[in-house]
Amino acid sequence: MKKISIAIIAVIAIALVGFAAYLGYQAIKKSEQPQELEKVRVQAGWLLNGEFANICSAIVNGFYKEQNIDVELVPGGPVGASFVIATNAVAQDDSLTLGIDGDAVPLLRGVTKENESEKLKVKAFAAFWNKNPYGFIVRSDSGLNSIKDFIKRKPDGSKYKIGVTADSVAQYAIASYLNVPVSDLDIVIVGFDTTPLLTRQVDALAGYWTTQVYEVEKAGIPYKFLSASELPGWNQQSMVAIATDKVLQDKKDVLERWLKATIKGTEFVKKNPEIAAENILDSRCGGPTFNKEQELWVIQKSIPLFDQTKPGWLYENQIMDFANAYKNLEQIPSVPKAGDVTDYSILDSIYKK
Repeated sequence: MKKISIAIIAVIAIALVGFAAYLGYQAIKKSEQPQELEKVRVQAGWLLNGEFANICSAIVNGFYKEQNIDVELVPGGPVGASFVIATNAVAQDDSLTLGIDGDAVPLLRGVTKENESEKLKVKAFAAFWNKNPYGFIVRSDSGLNSIKDFIKRKPDGSKYKIGVTADSVAQYAIASYLNVPVSDLDIVIVGFDTTPLLTRQVDALAGYWTTQVYEVEKAGIPYKFLSASELPGWNQQSMVAIATDKVLQDKKDVLERWLKATIKGTEFVKKNPEIAAENILDSRCGGPTFNKEQELWVIQKSIPLFDQTKPGWLYENQIMDFANAYKNLEQIPSVPKAGDVTDYSILDSIYKK
């Protein structure tokens, strides 16, 4: 009887060892199987050019896949007969996970709408450029060395012509800065290209040093760039990452993984601008119709804009200073609370405050 019990115990033990080995094999087999990547759709606020090099490089180099996410970058800006603004698109389209806009203007407009039902339930949770590359392009021989010079007269006694787009409010900020009415300035409404400056229709052209300045350099015209940061409160961050309150609450882990990979993409761009320019030509980014030389130029111009110490960090004072300046121009009905426009939960998790 004793021998039988020992035999039974031995059989059971062998069975248990075999079962444990089977479970271990299944676990290894499961771990070796490729996990399904979580889809993340990112709405850009402009064409997918070198401004989005950190995201493109993160896609091409597999940094997002390392975080178990599959990122699709969706073009914005002029699309057909419409103009896609990332913040507004994200607020209205549940298929979009997040957006990247050029600045916080759409965010401020959206969260301060007086009709409660029209308010956008979105917040900024990161930003990649510490400055906004918006300003005024002037010829080196124009006599303009500062925005303060816009009120001066040219040698022939005429006013300097300042070219701005139809949606611009910069002229009001300039007038306030110079303490003069807007009517004292010679404002000319222009498009988004540099033709008015190249043909001397205007003396100063509102634009971006990462885009319009390229056309001026290609034309071989000596120029100066007068940053809009000279205007009080206009030193705002750019390439701002936006998400809805719902996504920030329900998909915090996804946003955290996306941001980690994008920061890695940012570091890659800073060290490898030429490869990053090549990445823009990938079909998942701008595509082969983009010009590598121009995209490299854009990337090299934008590298100094990146935060060198805490990539992705939001600087609340910059955002709120601009909110106050924007309210003073009567572009929004009120100045929102910082917590209404920013969410630090993702950044705090990454940087472990």
